[in-house]
Amino acid sequence: MVYCFSYYRYQRTFAKPLQTARGEWFLREGFVLRAESDFGVGYGEIAPIPEFGTETIAQACAFLDQLVDAPDLVEDAAKLAGLPCCAFGLSAALAGRASVPARDYRVAGLLPAGSAALAQVATKLDSGYRTFKWKIGVAPVDVEQALFRELVAQLPMGARLRLDANGGLSVAALQDWLSMLQDFSEVVEYIEQPLPVGQEAEMSRFAAASRVPVALDESLNGASGARWLSEWDGPLVVKPALMGDCAALLQCLRPVADRVTLSSVFETAVGLQNALCFADQLPGHKLAIGFDTLAAFTDSLMPFSSAPVIGAGERAQLVPETIWNQLT
Repeated sequence: MVYCFSYYRYQRTFAKPLQTARGEWFLREGFVLRAESDFGVGYGEIAPIPEFGTETIAQACAFLDQLVDAPDLVEDAAKLAGLPCCAFGLSAALAGRASVPARDYRVAGLLPAGSAALAQVATKLDSGYRTFKWKIGVAPVDVEQALFRELVAQLPMGARLRLDANGGLSVAALQDWLSMLQDFSEVVEYIEQPLPVGQEAEMSRFAAASRVPVALDESLNGASGARWLSEWDGPLVVKPALMGDCAALLQCLRPVADRVTLSSVFETAVGLQNALCFADQLPGHKLAIGFDTLAAFTDSLMPFSSAPVIGAGERAQLVPETIWNQLT
Protein backbone atom coordinates (compact mmCIF):
# COMPACT_ATOMS: atom_id res chain seq x y z
CA MET A 1 0.00 0.00 0.00
CA VAL A 2 1.28 3.45 -0.96
CA TYR A 3 0.36 6.29 1.38
CA CYS A 4 0.70 10.05 1.19
CA PHE A 5 0.15 12.10 4.34
CA SER A 6 -0.23 15.80 5.02
CA TYR A 7 -1.54 17.77 7.97
CA TYR A 8 -2.47 21.23 9.22
CA ARG A 9 -2.33 22.58 12.73
CA TYR A 10 -5.18 24.61 14.15
CA GLN A 11 -5.72 26.89 17.13
CA ARG A 12 -9.21 27.77 18.33
CA THR A 13 -10.17 30.24 21.05
CA PHE A 14 -13.16 29.34 23.20
CA ALA A 15 -16.05 31.77 22.79
CA LYS A 16 -16.19 31.76 26.59
CA PRO A 17 -13.39 30.23 28.69
CA LEU A 18 -14.39 26.77 29.86
CA GLN A 19 -14.46 26.60 33.66
CA THR A 20 -13.61 23.25 35.27
CA ALA A 21 -12.16 22.02 38.55
CA ARG A 22 -8.75 22.30 36.84
CA GLY A 23 -9.24 25.99 36.11
CA GLU A 24 -10.17 27.92 32.96
CA TRP A 25 -9.44 26.64 29.45
CA PHE A 26 -8.96 29.33 26.80
CA LEU A 27 -7.30 27.80 23.72
CA ARG A 28 -7.79 24.49 21.88
CA GLU A 29 -5.00 23.23 19.67
CA GLY A 30 -4.73 20.21 17.44
CA PHE A 31 -4.16 18.84 13.94
CA VAL A 32 -6.19 17.61 10.99
CA LEU A 33 -4.50 14.76 9.13
CA ARG A 34 -5.12 13.87 5.48
CA ALA A 35 -4.29 10.33 4.35
CA GLU A 36 -4.31 9.40 0.69
CA SER A 37 -3.94 5.80 -0.52
CA ASP A 38 -5.04 3.50 -3.32
CA PHE A 39 -8.45 3.33 -1.63
CA GLY A 40 -9.04 7.08 -1.60
CA VAL A 41 -8.71 9.96 0.85
CA GLY A 42 -9.49 9.96 4.56
CA TYR A 43 -9.24 12.54 7.34
CA GLY A 44 -8.50 12.22 11.03
CA GLU A 45 -8.15 14.66 13.91
CA ILE A 46 -5.39 14.62 16.50
CA ALA A 47 -6.34 16.72 19.52
CA PRO A 48 -4.05 16.08 22.52
CA ILE A 49 -4.88 17.02 26.11
CA PRO A 50 -1.66 16.34 28.04
CA GLU A 51 -3.42 16.90 31.37
CA PHE A 52 -5.42 13.77 30.55
CA GLY A 53 -2.32 11.66 30.02
CA THR A 54 -1.92 12.09 26.26
CA GLU A 55 1.04 13.23 24.23
CA THR A 56 1.80 16.94 24.00
CA ILE A 57 1.18 19.13 20.97
CA ALA A 58 4.95 19.14 20.32
CA GLN A 59 5.15 15.34 20.44
CA ALA A 60 2.20 14.99 18.08
CA CYS A 61 3.75 17.51 15.69
CA ALA A 62 7.06 15.64 15.70
CA PHE A 63 5.30 12.36 14.86
CA LEU A 64 3.32 13.96 12.04
CA ASP A 65 6.47 15.46 10.55
CA GLN A 66 8.02 11.98 10.52
CA LEU A 67 4.88 10.49 8.99
CA VAL A 68 4.83 13.03 6.15
CA ASP A 69 8.51 12.45 5.39
CA ALA A 70 8.36 8.66 5.77
CA PRO A 71 4.82 7.35 5.01
CA ASP A 72 5.96 3.77 5.61
CA LEU A 73 6.05 4.73 9.29
CA VAL A 74 2.35 3.84 9.31
CA GLU A 75 3.38 0.18 9.42
CA ASP A 76 5.51 0.68 12.56
CA ALA A 77 3.07 0.41 15.46
CA ALA A 78 5.89 0.86 17.97
CA LYS A 79 6.29 4.47 16.85
CA LEU A 80 2.77 5.18 18.15
CA ALA A 81 3.52 4.01 21.69
CA GLY A 82 2.67 6.82 24.07
CA LEU A 83 0.87 8.77 21.31
CA PRO A 84 -2.81 7.82 21.78
CA CYS A 85 -4.24 10.85 19.98
CA CYS A 86 -1.97 10.27 16.99
CA ALA A 87 -3.01 6.62 16.95
CA PHE A 88 -6.69 7.55 16.99
CA GLY A 89 -6.44 10.22 14.31
CA LEU A 90 -4.27 8.08 12.04
CA SER A 91 -6.49 4.99 12.34
CA ALA A 92 -9.63 7.09 11.75
CA ALA A 93 -8.11 8.68 8.65
CA LEU A 94 -7.11 5.28 7.25
CA ALA A 95 -10.49 3.72 8.02
CA GLY A 96 -12.58 6.50 6.52
CA ARG A 97 -16.33 6.21 7.04
CA ALA A 98 -17.53 3.02 8.70
CA SER A 99 -19.38 0.53 6.52
CA VAL A 100 -22.26 0.37 9.02
CA PRO A 101 -25.18 2.82 8.64
CA ALA A 102 -24.97 6.21 10.35
CA ARG A 103 -27.16 6.52 13.45
CA ASP A 104 -28.95 9.29 15.32
CA TYR A 105 -27.52 10.21 18.74
CA ARG A 106 -29.16 11.88 21.71
CA VAL A 107 -26.91 14.56 23.19
CA ALA A 108 -26.46 15.46 26.85
CA GLY A 109 -26.75 19.23 27.35
CA LEU A 110 -23.59 20.76 28.83
CA LEU A 111 -24.35 23.22 31.62
CA PRO A 112 -21.87 25.85 32.83
CA ALA A 113 -20.44 25.60 36.32
CA GLY A 114 -22.04 27.58 39.12
CA SER A 115 -25.28 29.53 39.14
CA ALA A 116 -25.15 30.17 35.37
CA ALA A 117 -26.54 26.64 34.98
CA LEU A 118 -29.90 27.71 36.42
CA ALA A 119 -30.70 29.97 33.49
CA GLN A 120 -29.09 27.73 30.90
CA VAL A 121 -31.05 24.60 31.84
CA ALA A 122 -34.37 26.30 31.09
CA THR A 123 -33.18 27.24 27.61
CA LYS A 124 -31.92 23.73 26.94
CA LEU A 125 -35.14 22.15 28.18
CA ASP A 126 -37.06 24.31 25.71
CA SER A 127 -34.70 23.10 22.96
CA GLY A 128 -35.47 19.47 23.74
CA TYR A 129 -32.57 18.29 25.91
CA ARG A 130 -33.48 15.79 28.62
CA THR A 131 -30.05 14.66 29.84
CA PHE A 132 -27.66 17.22 31.29
CA LYS A 133 -24.08 17.44 32.49
CA TRP A 134 -23.10 19.96 35.16
CA LYS A 135 -19.56 20.76 36.29
CA ILE A 136 -18.98 20.60 40.06
CA GLY A 137 -15.90 20.92 42.25
CA VAL A 138 -15.49 24.56 41.25
CA ALA A 139 -17.17 26.27 44.26
CA PRO A 140 -17.49 25.16 47.91
CA VAL A 141 -19.57 22.02 48.40
CA ASP A 142 -22.38 23.72 50.34
CA VAL A 143 -22.75 26.38 47.65
CA GLU A 144 -22.89 23.82 44.84
CA GLN A 145 -25.30 21.59 46.71
CA ALA A 146 -27.70 24.50 47.18
CA LEU A 147 -27.45 25.22 43.45
CA PHE A 148 -27.96 21.53 42.71
CA ARG A 149 -31.29 21.53 44.58
CA GLU A 150 -32.44 24.56 42.60
CA LEU A 151 -31.32 22.91 39.37
CA VAL A 152 -33.12 19.65 40.05
CA ALA A 153 -36.29 21.54 40.92
CA GLN A 154 -36.39 22.81 37.31
CA LEU A 155 -36.09 19.37 35.73
CA PRO A 156 -39.21 17.58 34.47
CA MET A 157 -39.95 13.97 35.31
CA GLY A 158 -37.67 11.64 33.38
CA ALA A 159 -34.84 14.12 32.96
CA ARG A 160 -31.37 12.97 34.02
CA LEU A 161 -28.40 14.88 35.42
CA ARG A 162 -24.72 13.97 35.36
CA LEU A 163 -22.37 15.65 37.82
CA ASP A 164 -18.82 16.04 36.54
CA ALA A 165 -16.10 16.84 39.06
CA ASN A 166 -13.07 16.39 36.76
CA GLY A 167 -11.27 14.72 39.66
CA GLY A 168 -11.61 17.87 41.74
CA LEU A 169 -13.27 16.58 44.92
CA SER A 170 -11.62 15.49 48.15
CA VAL A 171 -12.66 12.22 49.79
CA ALA A 172 -14.61 14.21 52.38
CA ALA A 173 -16.38 16.23 49.69
CA LEU A 174 -17.29 13.07 47.77
CA GLN A 175 -18.68 11.53 50.93
CA ASP A 176 -20.75 14.66 51.50
CA TRP A 177 -22.05 14.66 47.93
CA LEU A 178 -22.97 10.97 47.90
CA SER A 179 -24.75 11.27 51.22
CA MET A 180 -26.90 14.08 49.88
CA LEU A 181 -27.47 12.44 46.48
CA GLN A 182 -29.08 9.30 47.90
CA ASP A 183 -32.38 11.19 47.86
CA PHE A 184 -31.91 12.07 44.17
CA SER A 185 -30.98 8.69 42.68
CA GLU A 186 -33.95 8.91 40.28
CA VAL A 187 -32.49 12.07 38.77
CA VAL A 188 -28.71 11.69 38.97
CA GLU A 189 -27.43 9.34 36.28
CA TYR A 190 -23.93 9.31 37.76
CA ILE A 191 -21.24 11.40 39.39
CA GLU A 192 -18.27 11.54 37.04
CA GLN A 193 -14.62 11.19 38.11
CA PRO A 194 -15.11 12.65 41.60
CA LEU A 195 -11.55 11.90 42.81
CA PRO A 196 -8.20 12.33 41.07
CA VAL A 197 -6.59 9.66 38.91
CA GLY A 198 -4.93 7.09 41.17
CA GLN A 199 -7.79 6.98 43.69
CA GLU A 200 -9.90 4.41 41.83
CA ALA A 201 -9.97 2.07 44.86
CA GLU A 202 -11.57 4.80 46.99
CA MET A 203 -14.08 5.63 44.25
CA SER A 204 -14.99 1.95 43.90
CA ARG A 205 -15.53 1.67 47.65
CA PHE A 206 -17.87 4.65 47.68
CA ALA A 207 -19.71 3.44 44.57
CA ALA A 208 -20.39 0.05 46.14
CA ALA A 209 -22.16 1.71 49.08
CA SER A 210 -24.08 4.28 47.04
CA ARG A 211 -27.34 4.30 45.10
CA VAL A 212 -25.73 6.82 42.74
CA PRO A 213 -23.26 5.29 40.25
CA VAL A 214 -19.70 6.61 40.04
CA ALA A 215 -18.27 6.96 36.53
CA LEU A 216 -14.64 7.04 35.48
CA ASP A 217 -13.40 9.58 32.93
CA GLU A 218 -9.84 10.86 33.37
CA SER A 219 -8.85 7.52 34.94
CA LEU A 220 -9.40 5.85 31.56
CA ASN A 221 -6.71 7.91 29.83
CA GLY A 222 -2.95 7.55 29.93
CA ALA A 223 -0.73 4.50 29.80
CA SER A 224 -2.56 2.53 32.52
CA GLY A 225 -6.10 3.75 31.86
CA ALA A 226 -7.25 0.98 29.52
CA ARG A 227 -7.28 -1.54 32.38
CA TRP A 228 -10.36 0.13 33.84
CA LEU A 229 -12.41 -0.57 30.71
CA SER A 230 -12.63 -4.18 31.89
CA GLU A 231 -12.09 -3.77 35.64
CA TRP A 232 -14.59 -0.98 36.44
CA ASP A 233 -18.18 -2.09 37.11
CA GLY A 234 -19.81 1.32 36.72
CA PRO A 235 -20.29 3.86 33.93
CA LEU A 236 -17.36 4.68 31.64
CA VAL A 237 -16.99 8.13 30.07
CA VAL A 238 -14.86 7.50 27.02
CA LYS A 239 -13.19 10.21 24.96
CA PRO A 240 -12.26 8.09 21.93
CA ALA A 241 -10.00 10.79 20.48
CA LEU A 242 -7.67 10.35 23.49
CA MET A 243 -7.64 6.56 23.62
CA GLY A 244 -5.61 5.21 20.76
CA ASP A 245 -6.23 2.99 17.75
CA CYS A 246 -9.90 2.76 16.75
CA ALA A 247 -9.98 -0.98 16.08
CA ALA A 248 -8.29 -1.87 19.36
CA LEU A 249 -10.57 0.46 21.32
CA LEU A 250 -13.69 -1.01 19.70
CA GLN A 251 -12.64 -4.48 20.84
CA CYS A 252 -12.34 -3.21 24.42
CA LEU A 253 -15.65 -1.34 24.42
CA ARG A 254 -18.03 -3.74 22.70
CA PRO A 255 -18.48 -5.95 25.82
CA VAL A 256 -19.28 -2.90 28.00
CA ALA A 257 -20.99 -0.66 25.42
CA ASP A 258 -24.20 -0.34 27.45
CA ARG A 259 -22.22 1.45 30.20
CA VAL A 260 -20.28 3.76 27.88
CA THR A 261 -20.85 7.48 27.38
CA LEU A 262 -18.86 8.75 24.42
CA SER A 263 -17.60 12.24 25.08
CA SER A 264 -16.12 15.20 23.22
CA VAL A 265 -12.66 16.72 23.45
CA PHE A 266 -13.80 19.99 21.82
CA GLU A 267 -12.84 18.84 18.35
CA THR A 268 -13.55 20.23 14.88
CA ALA A 269 -16.08 18.66 12.50
CA VAL A 270 -13.37 16.20 11.43
CA GLY A 271 -12.98 14.84 14.96
CA LEU A 272 -16.76 14.79 15.45
CA GLN A 273 -17.16 12.69 12.33
CA ASN A 274 -14.36 10.37 13.50
CA ALA A 275 -16.07 9.91 16.88
CA LEU A 276 -19.56 9.33 15.47
CA CYS A 277 -18.32 6.84 12.86
CA PHE A 278 -16.63 5.09 15.76
CA ALA A 279 -19.89 5.11 17.74
CA ASP A 280 -21.80 3.61 14.79
CA GLN A 281 -19.72 0.46 15.31
CA LEU A 282 -20.91 0.11 18.93
CA PRO A 283 -24.53 -1.07 18.55
CA GLY A 284 -24.83 -1.65 22.30
CA HIS A 285 -24.10 2.02 23.03
CA LYS A 286 -27.37 3.74 24.04
CA LEU A 287 -26.54 6.56 26.48
CA ALA A 288 -26.73 10.22 25.46
CA ILE A 289 -23.39 11.32 24.08
CA GLY A 290 -21.36 14.17 25.57
CA PHE A 291 -21.06 16.30 22.44
CA ASP A 292 -22.89 19.51 23.36
CA THR A 293 -19.68 21.31 22.44
CA LEU A 294 -20.35 22.40 18.88
CA ALA A 295 -20.98 26.04 19.81
CA ALA A 296 -17.92 26.38 22.06
CA PHE A 297 -16.05 28.30 19.35
CA THR A 298 -16.99 31.10 16.97
CA ASP A 299 -14.96 29.86 14.00
CA SER A 300 -16.24 27.92 10.99
CA LEU A 301 -14.64 24.56 11.73
CA MET A 302 -18.03 23.09 12.72
CA PRO A 303 -20.85 23.31 10.15
CA PHE A 304 -23.83 23.20 12.53
CA SER A 305 -24.81 24.14 16.06
CA SER A 306 -25.37 22.02 19.13
CA ALA A 307 -28.72 20.26 19.30
CA PRO A 308 -30.40 17.63 21.50
CA VAL A 309 -30.04 15.09 18.68
CA ILE A 310 -27.32 14.70 16.08
CA GLY A 311 -29.17 12.99 13.26
CA ALA A 312 -27.86 10.84 10.45
CA GLY A 313 -29.11 13.42 7.95
CA GLU A 314 -27.25 16.25 9.63
CA ARG A 315 -24.12 14.15 9.79
CA ALA A 316 -24.04 14.19 6.00
CA GLN A 317 -23.01 17.84 6.37
CA LEU A 318 -19.80 16.79 8.09
CA VAL A 319 -17.56 16.96 5.05
CA PRO A 320 -13.93 16.78 6.27
CA GLU A 321 -12.60 18.13 3.00
CA THR A 322 -14.45 21.38 3.67
CA ILE A 323 -12.64 21.79 6.99
CA TRP A 324 -9.36 20.84 5.34
CA ASN A 325 -9.81 23.52 2.69
CA GLN A 326 -10.47 26.14 5.38
CA LEU A 327 -7.16 25.29 7.04
CA THR A 328 -5.08 25.40 3.86
